[in-house]
Amino acid sequence: MHHAAITQIENPGPAAVGARWRTVFVAAMVLGAVAFTAGILTDAERAFHNYLVCFFLFLGFGLFGLFFTAIHHAVNAKWWIVTRRVAEGFTAYLPLAIVLFSGIMAGLRFIYPWAEGEIAGDPGKFTWLSPTWFNLRGYLFLVIWAIFARKLTSLSLEQDETGDPRLSRKMVIWSIVFLPVFAGTFSVTCFDLLMSLQPKWYSTLFAVYGFAGLFQSGIAALIIVFILMKRGPLAQVATPSHVKDIGTLLFAFTIFMCYIGFSQYMLIWYANLPEETVFFLRRQEGGWEYLFVALPVLKFAIPFLGLLSQALKKNEKWLMAVSAVVIVGQYVDLYWLVMPSYSDILIPIGWMEIGIFLMFAGLFALSVSRFYARHPVLAARDPRILESANWRFWE
Repeated sequence: MHHAAITQIENPGPAAVGARWRTVFVAAMVLGAVAFTAGILTDAERAFHNYLVCFFLFLGFGLFGLFFTAIHHAVNAKWWIVTRRVAEGFTAYLPLAIVLFSGIMAGLRFIYPWAEGEIAGDPGKFTWLSPTWFNLRGYLFLVIWAIFARKLTSLSLEQDETGDPRLSRKMVIWSIVFLPVFAGTFSVTCFDLLMSLQPKWYSTLFAVYGFAGLFQSGIAALIIVFILMKRGPLAQVATPSHVKDIGTLLFAFTIFMCYIGFSQYMLIWYANLPEETVFFLRRQEGGWEYLFVALPVLKFAIPFLGLLSQALKKNEKWLMAVSAVVIVGQYVDLYWLVMPSYSDILIPIGWMEIGIFLMFAGLFALSVSRFYARHPVLAARDPRILESANWRFWE
């Protein structure tokens, strides 16, 4: 049923996070930090491998917010304006990721086999993967991403104050510049952080696989936060059409994720080259095959079948549940990619894994909620805000 068109937008202002939730976030961070410290003292190699899993997972959420913002600016989309500040909030984590990268630096020799020795028969790759260049690239890319995020967000917030439509054009230009930069830097980051766990392994699709996981899990996280905002400060402007369209994006990238994952595995299986198969062979034995089988269920079967219906895409509780499954699937995927480098035998998720995850989740939630509490959660003075708020009329 259609309602009367919205003709005037009242800025809802910041979204205050209750003291109880802030306490929960801080507690998660502190408990996680204790678990990580205890992990270093008891089994540093396992602790730092888990650190890498969570670092890449939550970095992906921050980068998703930046990419989602940039791609919609670049194509001059209208429907997403209502969701824009939610996505911009995710980028508040990126400056913190620069600091957290020091944990990867500290654990380099515990995580990567190349950190303390030469890669036999491949001196060129050893030069590329030297600790100095690895750390320089990591910090450089994180700083570049944080600069783009700050610029796009500051322009957006400036428009909230001035209403200047020319700022929209500036955001488009910055976004168009960012997208190819992101493609190159994120690809190298996938190679550095994940592929170099087995430095002789080759895959021409791995960076695309990394991006597919980033976008699928990122849109799932956006869905959860947006629906919570829709029930609160965005209730005036968020519609079932916005929810359905974000759900459609999750459905689309579920198919894309499956296509890339299958293509990568099928090509390596068919070619059967030792330098390619070594990666998957290690992850299909010793109990790791159970996660290998679980991944298509968590990342494809459940979200694909669960979002086939248009009605289910509008069911907020169902959509949040499916999104939570996708995020769990992304964690399991990264765990399956990283942890076999620590152990040939499946490592069940225990106190160390849960604790380190809580540390990163608490830090992410604190940084993002702080952004929402300091800035309006709606880009109310964007020239296209009324078109976005009335998006249901374009169904």
